[in-house]
Amino acid sequence: MERLVMKFGGSSLKDLEKIKSASDIILEKSKTEEVVVVVSAMGDSTNELLDMAHALSTTPSKRELDMLVSTGENKSAALLAIHLNEAGHKAVALTGFQAGFQSDGVHGKNKITDVNIERIENHLRQNEIVVVTGFQGINPLGDITTFGRGGSDTSAVALAVKLNAKCAIYTDVSGIYSIDPRIYSDAKKLNVVTYEELMEMAHLGTKVIEPRSVELAYKFNVPMEILLNDGKTKGTKVLEAYDMEDTKLTSVSKLDDVVLVIIHDTKDVNISNIFLELAKENVNVDIISHTRLNDRKEVTFTSEKSSIEDTKRVLTELNLDYEIKDNLSKVSIVGTAMRSQVGIAAQVFELFVKEDIFFYEISTSEISISYVVDSKIADDVVIKLGKHFEL
Repeated sequence: MERLVMKFGGSSLKDLEKIKSASDIILEKSKTEEVVVVVSAMGDSTNELLDMAHALSTTPSKRELDMLVSTGENKSAALLAIHLNEAGHKAVALTGFQAGFQSDGVHGKNKITDVNIERIENHLRQNEIVVVTGFQGINPLGDITTFGRGGSDTSAVALAVKLNAKCAIYTDVSGIYSIDPRIYSDAKKLNVVTYEELMEMAHLGTKVIEPRSVELAYKFNVPMEILLNDGKTKGTKVLEAYDMEDTKLTSVSKLDDVVLVIIHDTKDVNISNIFLELAKENVNVDIISHTRLNDRKEVTFTSEKSSIEDTKRVLTELNLDYEIKDNLSKVSIVGTAMRSQVGIAAQVFELFVKEDIFFYEISTSEISISYVVDSKIADDVVIKLGKHFEL
Protein backbone atom coordinates (compact mmCIF):
# COMPACT_ATOMS: atom_id res chain seq x y z
CA MET A 1 0.00 0.00 0.00
CA GLU A 2 1.30 3.46 -0.90
CA ARG A 3 1.93 6.03 1.79
CA LEU A 4 0.69 9.59 2.02
CA VAL A 5 1.67 12.41 4.37
CA MET A 6 -1.19 14.91 4.63
CA LYS A 7 -0.54 18.33 6.14
CA PHE A 8 -3.36 20.58 7.38
CA GLY A 9 -2.66 24.22 8.21
CA GLY A 10 -4.20 26.36 10.92
CA SER A 11 -7.02 27.72 8.76
CA SER A 12 -8.00 24.15 7.88
CA LEU A 13 -8.30 23.29 11.59
CA LYS A 14 -9.51 26.59 13.03
CA ASP A 15 -12.59 25.14 14.79
CA LEU A 16 -14.24 21.81 15.54
CA GLU A 17 -16.24 21.82 12.30
CA LYS A 18 -13.04 22.26 10.32
CA ILE A 19 -11.44 19.42 12.28
CA LYS A 20 -14.39 17.19 11.39
CA SER A 21 -14.04 18.15 7.72
CA ALA A 22 -10.32 17.36 7.77
CA SER A 23 -11.14 14.05 9.43
CA ASP A 24 -13.50 13.15 6.57
CA ILE A 25 -10.77 13.82 3.98
CA ILE A 26 -8.27 11.75 5.97
CA LEU A 27 -10.67 8.82 6.39
CA GLU A 28 -11.36 8.75 2.65
CA LYS A 29 -7.64 8.67 1.85
CA SER A 30 -7.01 5.97 4.47
CA LYS A 31 -9.14 3.52 2.46
CA THR A 32 -6.42 3.18 -0.16
CA GLU A 33 -3.22 4.48 1.47
CA GLU A 34 -1.31 4.38 4.74
CA VAL A 35 -1.77 7.87 6.14
CA VAL A 36 0.33 10.08 8.39
CA VAL A 37 -1.12 13.52 9.16
CA VAL A 38 0.86 16.61 10.15
CA VAL A 39 -1.05 19.46 11.79
CA SER A 40 -0.53 23.11 12.56
CA ALA A 41 -2.06 24.95 15.51
CA MET A 42 -5.75 25.84 15.23
CA GLY A 43 -6.48 29.16 13.52
CA ASP A 44 -4.53 32.05 15.03
CA SER A 45 -3.71 30.28 18.28
CA THR A 46 0.07 30.61 17.75
CA ASN A 47 -0.28 34.40 17.57
CA GLU A 48 -2.55 34.37 20.62
CA LEU A 49 0.06 32.45 22.61
CA LEU A 50 2.80 34.86 21.53
CA ASP A 51 0.62 37.82 22.53
CA MET A 52 0.22 36.30 26.01
CA ALA A 53 3.98 35.93 26.37
CA HIS A 54 4.66 39.50 25.26
CA ALA A 55 1.98 40.79 27.63
CA LEU A 56 4.11 39.38 30.46
CA SER A 57 7.56 40.26 29.12
CA THR A 58 8.99 42.58 26.49
CA THR A 59 11.80 40.08 25.83
CA PRO A 60 10.58 36.58 26.70
CA SER A 61 13.12 33.78 26.58
CA LYS A 62 13.20 32.08 23.19
CA ARG A 63 13.43 28.71 24.91
CA GLU A 64 10.25 29.37 26.90
CA LEU A 65 8.53 30.71 23.77
CA ASP A 66 9.22 27.38 22.07
CA MET A 67 7.73 25.57 25.07
CA LEU A 68 4.67 27.81 24.88
CA VAL A 69 3.87 27.90 21.17
CA SER A 70 4.38 24.16 20.73
CA THR A 71 1.25 23.60 22.82
CA GLY A 72 -0.91 24.87 19.95
CA GLU A 73 -0.05 21.91 17.72
CA ASN A 74 -0.53 19.48 20.62
CA LYS A 75 -4.12 20.65 20.98
CA SER A 76 -5.04 20.28 17.30
CA ALA A 77 -3.33 16.87 16.98
CA ALA A 78 -5.15 15.48 20.02
CA LEU A 79 -8.55 16.78 18.89
CA LEU A 80 -8.12 15.39 15.39
CA ALA A 81 -7.05 11.97 16.70
CA ILE A 82 -10.04 11.96 19.09
CA HIS A 83 -12.44 12.56 16.20
CA LEU A 84 -10.80 9.97 13.94
CA ASN A 85 -11.20 7.37 16.69
CA GLU A 86 -14.80 8.45 17.24
CA ALA A 87 -15.41 8.04 13.49
CA GLY A 88 -14.30 4.42 13.70
CA HIS A 89 -10.63 4.43 12.64
CA LYS A 90 -7.82 3.86 15.11
CA ALA A 91 -5.65 6.95 15.38
CA VAL A 92 -2.88 8.20 17.65
CA ALA A 93 -1.53 11.71 18.22
CA LEU A 94 2.23 12.18 18.64
CA THR A 95 4.25 15.24 19.56
CA GLY A 96 7.28 16.11 17.46
CA PHE A 97 9.50 14.48 20.08
CA GLN A 98 7.38 11.31 20.18
CA ALA A 99 7.40 11.18 16.38
CA GLY A 100 11.20 11.24 16.39
CA PHE A 101 11.95 14.78 15.17
CA GLN A 102 15.51 15.74 16.12
CA SER A 103 16.68 19.30 15.63
CA ASP A 104 19.43 21.79 16.34
CA GLY A 105 20.05 25.51 16.07
CA VAL A 106 18.54 28.67 17.52
CA HIS A 107 15.25 28.45 19.44
CA GLY A 108 12.40 29.53 17.21
CA LYS A 109 14.38 28.77 14.05
CA ASN A 110 15.62 25.20 14.57
CA LYS A 111 16.56 22.95 11.67
CA ILE A 112 15.51 19.31 11.42
CA THR A 113 18.61 17.11 11.67
CA ASP A 114 16.88 13.70 11.50
CA VAL A 115 13.59 11.91 12.04
CA ASN A 116 13.54 8.53 13.78
CA ILE A 117 10.37 7.00 12.33
CA GLU A 118 10.47 3.74 14.31
CA ARG A 119 7.47 4.63 16.48
CA ILE A 120 5.45 5.87 13.49
CA GLU A 121 6.21 2.61 11.65
CA ASN A 122 4.95 0.62 14.65
CA HIS A 123 1.65 2.50 14.63
CA LEU A 124 1.24 2.09 10.87
CA ARG A 125 1.75 -1.67 11.22
CA GLN A 126 -1.18 -1.64 13.64
CA ASN A 127 -3.32 0.05 10.96
CA GLU A 128 -3.45 3.32 12.89
CA ILE A 129 -3.61 6.80 11.41
CA VAL A 130 -0.71 8.74 12.92
CA VAL A 131 -1.36 12.43 13.68
CA VAL A 132 1.89 14.33 14.25
CA THR A 133 2.36 17.84 15.59
CA GLY A 134 4.18 19.87 12.97
CA PHE A 135 6.60 22.71 13.65
CA GLN A 136 8.33 21.09 16.63
CA GLY A 137 11.09 18.72 17.65
CA ILE A 138 13.68 18.19 20.35
CA ASN A 139 17.31 19.32 20.48
CA PRO A 140 20.39 17.51 21.86
CA LEU A 141 19.75 19.08 25.29
CA GLY A 142 16.27 17.55 25.42
CA ASP A 143 14.54 20.92 25.01
CA ILE A 144 11.43 21.39 22.88
CA THR A 145 12.25 23.37 19.75
CA THR A 146 10.23 24.93 16.94
CA PHE A 147 11.10 25.33 13.26
CA GLY A 148 9.83 28.85 12.59
CA ARG A 149 6.78 30.09 10.73
CA GLY A 150 5.54 27.50 8.25
CA GLY A 151 7.62 24.82 9.94
CA SER A 152 4.75 22.33 9.77
CA ASP A 153 5.21 22.19 5.98
CA THR A 154 8.85 21.24 6.52
CA SER A 155 7.82 18.64 9.12
CA ALA A 156 5.45 17.07 6.59
CA VAL A 157 8.02 16.87 3.80
CA ALA A 158 10.68 15.50 6.16
CA LEU A 159 8.30 12.70 7.15
CA ALA A 160 7.48 12.03 3.49
CA VAL A 161 11.21 11.66 2.80
CA LYS A 162 11.74 9.18 5.64
CA LEU A 163 8.54 7.23 4.95
CA ASN A 164 9.05 7.18 1.16
CA ALA A 165 5.62 8.78 0.83
CA LYS A 166 3.80 11.36 -1.26
CA CYS A 167 3.02 14.69 0.38
CA ALA A 168 -0.26 16.62 0.13
CA ILE A 169 -0.46 20.13 1.61
CA TYR A 170 -4.08 21.14 2.37
CA THR A 171 -4.77 24.88 2.57
CA ASP A 172 -7.65 27.35 2.33
CA VAL A 173 -6.87 28.06 -1.35
CA SER A 174 -7.25 25.69 -4.29
CA GLY A 175 -3.58 25.50 -5.18
CA ILE A 176 -0.85 27.87 -6.33
CA TYR A 177 -1.88 30.97 -8.29
CA SER A 178 0.12 33.08 -10.73
CA ILE A 179 -0.56 36.06 -8.44
CA ASP A 180 -2.25 36.34 -5.06
CA PRO A 181 -5.95 36.45 -6.09
CA ARG A 182 -6.63 38.80 -3.18
CA ILE A 183 -4.49 41.35 -5.04
CA TYR A 184 -5.34 40.48 -8.64
CA SER A 185 -8.75 38.93 -9.27
CA ASP A 186 -7.77 37.72 -12.77
CA ALA A 187 -4.92 35.57 -11.43
CA LYS A 188 -4.71 32.09 -12.93
CA LYS A 189 -4.50 28.87 -10.95
CA LEU A 190 -1.42 26.87 -11.90
CA ASN A 191 -2.16 23.20 -12.53
CA VAL A 192 1.55 22.41 -12.44
CA VAL A 193 4.66 24.22 -11.27
CA THR A 194 8.29 23.13 -10.97
CA TYR A 195 10.06 22.69 -7.62
CA GLU A 196 12.52 25.38 -8.71
CA GLU A 197 9.78 27.91 -9.48
CA LEU A 198 7.86 27.11 -6.30
CA MET A 199 11.01 27.53 -4.19
CA GLU A 200 11.59 30.93 -5.74
CA MET A 201 7.93 31.94 -5.34
CA ALA A 202 7.88 30.84 -1.69
CA HIS A 203 11.07 32.75 -0.88
CA LEU A 204 9.70 35.82 -2.65
CA GLY A 205 6.37 36.05 -0.86
CA THR A 206 3.95 33.33 -2.00
CA LYS A 207 2.41 32.40 1.36
CA VAL A 208 0.79 29.06 0.51
CA ILE A 209 3.88 27.01 1.37
CA GLU A 210 7.09 27.41 3.36
CA PRO A 211 10.30 27.69 1.28
CA ARG A 212 12.37 25.16 3.25
CA SER A 213 9.76 22.47 2.65
CA VAL A 214 9.98 22.93 -1.12
CA GLU A 215 13.79 22.81 -0.99
CA LEU A 216 13.58 19.54 0.92
CA ALA A 217 11.00 18.07 -1.48
CA TYR A 218 13.18 19.07 -4.45
CA LYS A 219 16.32 17.61 -2.91
CA PHE A 220 14.69 14.22 -2.29
CA ASN A 221 12.20 14.31 -5.21
CA VAL A 222 9.12 13.98 -2.99
CA PRO A 223 5.88 13.87 -5.03
CA MET A 224 3.98 16.93 -3.82
CA GLU A 225 0.58 18.52 -4.36
CA ILE A 226 -1.06 21.65 -2.91
CA LEU A 227 -4.80 21.20 -2.44
CA LEU A 228 -7.92 22.96 -1.17
CA ASN A 229 -9.12 21.62 2.16
CA ASP A 230 -12.45 20.46 0.72
CA GLY A 231 -10.95 17.17 -0.46
CA LYS A 232 -12.49 17.54 -3.94
CA THR A 233 -11.00 20.47 -5.85
CA LYS A 234 -8.06 19.75 -8.13
CA GLY A 235 -4.91 21.43 -6.86
CA THR A 236 -1.40 22.20 -8.10
CA LYS A 237 1.09 19.41 -8.74
CA VAL A 238 4.79 20.09 -8.29
CA LEU A 239 7.04 18.74 -11.05
CA GLU A 240 10.78 18.33 -11.40
CA ALA A 241 10.70 20.10 -14.78
CA TYR A 242 8.37 21.01 -17.62
CA ASP A 243 8.32 18.92 -20.81
CA MET A 244 11.23 19.76 -23.11
CA GLU A 245 11.25 23.50 -23.90
CA ASP A 246 7.89 24.37 -22.36
CA THR A 247 9.32 27.24 -20.32
CA LYS A 248 7.16 30.12 -19.16
CA LEU A 249 6.76 33.11 -16.91
CA THR A 250 4.92 31.69 -13.94
CA SER A 251 4.07 34.35 -11.39
CA VAL A 252 4.38 37.76 -9.82
CA SER A 253 5.04 37.49 -6.08
CA LYS A 254 5.04 40.10 -3.33
CA LEU A 255 6.97 40.02 -0.07
CA ASP A 256 5.97 42.61 2.55
CA ASP A 257 7.76 43.79 5.70
CA VAL A 258 11.06 44.41 3.93
CA VAL A 259 13.54 46.90 5.38
CA LEU A 260 16.42 48.60 3.61
CA VAL A 261 19.54 49.20 5.69
CA ILE A 262 21.99 51.87 4.49
CA ILE A 263 25.43 51.97 6.14
CA HIS A 264 27.21 55.26 5.45
CA ASP A 265 30.92 55.95 5.08
CA THR A 266 32.28 52.40 5.08
CA LYS A 267 35.68 53.39 3.66
CA ASP A 268 37.63 52.07 6.66
CA VAL A 269 35.15 49.38 7.70
CA ASN A 270 35.68 45.63 7.46
CA ILE A 271 32.48 44.88 5.56
CA SER A 272 32.74 41.10 5.90
CA ASN A 273 32.76 41.52 9.68
CA ILE A 274 29.40 43.34 9.53
CA PHE A 275 27.74 40.39 7.84
CA LEU A 276 29.45 37.86 10.10
CA GLU A 277 28.03 39.63 13.16
CA LEU A 278 24.57 39.82 11.59
CA ALA A 279 24.73 36.10 10.80
CA LYS A 280 25.50 35.32 14.45
CA GLU A 281 22.17 36.97 15.32
CA ASN A 282 20.37 34.99 12.58
CA VAL A 283 19.60 38.17 10.64
CA ASN A 284 18.61 37.15 7.12
CA VAL A 285 20.42 39.47 4.71
CA ASP A 286 19.06 39.57 1.18
CA ILE A 287 19.90 42.08 -1.57
CA ILE A 288 23.36 43.63 -1.00
CA SER A 289 24.89 46.53 -2.92
CA HIS A 290 28.12 48.47 -2.46
CA THR A 291 28.40 51.97 -3.93
CA ARG A 292 31.14 54.56 -4.05
CA LEU A 293 30.74 58.32 -4.50
CA ASN A 294 34.03 60.22 -4.48
CA ASP A 295 35.73 59.17 -1.23
CA ARG A 296 32.57 57.89 0.42
CA LYS A 297 31.44 54.29 0.29
CA GLU A 298 28.03 52.96 1.23
CA VAL A 299 26.76 49.44 1.79
CA THR A 300 23.05 48.72 1.56
CA PHE A 301 21.16 45.51 2.15
CA THR A 302 17.60 44.37 2.63
CA SER A 303 16.32 42.25 5.49
CA GLU A 304 13.12 41.30 7.30
CA LYS A 305 11.26 43.72 9.55
CA SER A 306 11.18 41.02 12.25
CA SER A 307 14.99 41.27 12.50
CA ILE A 308 15.15 45.05 12.75
CA GLU A 309 15.99 45.20 16.48
CA ASP A 310 18.78 42.62 16.15
CA THR A 311 20.11 44.54 13.14
CA LYS A 312 20.12 47.85 15.02
CA ARG A 313 21.90 46.29 17.98
CA VAL A 314 24.67 44.78 15.83
CA LEU A 315 25.27 47.96 13.82
CA THR A 316 25.24 50.14 16.94
CA GLU A 317 27.73 47.86 18.70
CA LEU A 318 29.99 48.14 15.64
CA ASN A 319 29.72 51.94 15.94
CA LEU A 320 28.44 52.35 12.38
CA ASP A 321 26.58 55.30 10.87
CA TYR A 322 23.41 53.82 9.41
CA GLU A 323 19.78 54.46 8.59
CA ILE A 324 16.88 52.09 8.06
CA LYS A 325 14.00 52.53 5.63
CA ASP A 326 10.91 50.45 6.34
CA ASN A 327 7.42 50.13 4.84
CA LEU A 328 8.96 48.45 1.80
CA SER A 329 7.97 45.41 -0.25
CA LYS A 330 9.75 43.20 -2.75
CA VAL A 331 7.88 42.51 -6.00
CA SER A 332 9.26 39.68 -8.14
CA ILE A 333 8.62 38.08 -11.52
CA VAL A 334 9.32 34.33 -11.54
CA GLY A 335 9.57 31.75 -14.30
CA THR A 336 11.88 29.37 -16.13
CA ALA A 337 11.38 31.56 -19.22
CA MET A 338 13.97 33.92 -17.72
CA ARG A 339 16.63 31.52 -19.00
CA SER A 340 15.55 31.57 -22.63
CA GLN A 341 13.42 34.65 -23.31
CA VAL A 342 15.50 37.79 -23.78
CA GLY A 343 14.18 41.25 -23.03
CA ILE A 344 11.99 40.54 -19.98
CA ALA A 345 13.95 42.96 -17.78
CA ALA A 346 13.78 45.57 -20.55
CA GLN A 347 9.99 45.22 -20.67
CA VAL A 348 9.79 45.77 -16.91
CA PHE A 349 12.01 48.87 -17.04
CA GLU A 350 9.93 50.25 -19.89
CA LEU A 351 6.75 49.67 -17.88
CA PHE A 352 8.26 51.30 -14.77
CA VAL A 353 9.30 54.37 -16.76
CA LYS A 354 5.89 54.63 -18.40
CA GLU A 355 4.05 54.29 -15.06
CA ASP A 356 6.59 56.40 -13.11
CA ILE A 357 7.34 53.54 -10.68
CA PHE A 358 10.35 54.11 -8.42
CA PHE A 359 12.34 51.19 -7.00
CA TYR A 360 15.14 51.22 -4.42
CA GLU A 361 16.98 48.02 -5.28
CA ILE A 362 16.94 45.28 -7.90
CA SER A 363 18.20 41.70 -7.77
CA THR A 364 18.14 38.80 -10.18
CA SER A 365 18.46 35.05 -10.11
CA GLU A 366 18.42 32.55 -12.95
CA ILE A 367 14.61 32.50 -12.92
CA SER A 368 13.51 35.72 -11.21
CA ILE A 369 13.85 39.50 -11.12
CA SER A 370 12.98 41.36 -7.89
CA TYR A 371 12.36 45.04 -7.21
CA VAL A 372 12.16 46.75 -3.81
CA VAL A 373 9.38 49.36 -3.82
CA ASP A 374 7.33 51.34 -1.32
CA SER A 375 4.68 49.09 0.24
CA LYS A 376 1.93 51.61 -0.52
CA ILE A 377 2.38 51.02 -4.27
CA ALA A 378 3.35 47.33 -4.18
CA ASP A 379 -0.11 45.91 -4.96
CA ASP A 380 -0.47 48.30 -7.89
CA VAL A 381 2.94 47.23 -9.23
CA VAL A 382 1.91 43.57 -8.96
CA ILE A 383 -1.31 44.24 -10.89
CA LYS A 384 0.47 46.18 -13.63
CA LEU A 385 3.06 43.42 -14.08
CA GLY A 386 0.35 40.76 -14.07
CA LYS A 387 -1.57 42.53 -16.80
CA HIS A 388 1.53 43.27 -18.88
CA PHE A 389 2.73 39.66 -18.88
CA GLU A 390 -0.82 38.22 -18.98
CA LEU A 391 -0.38 36.24 -15.77
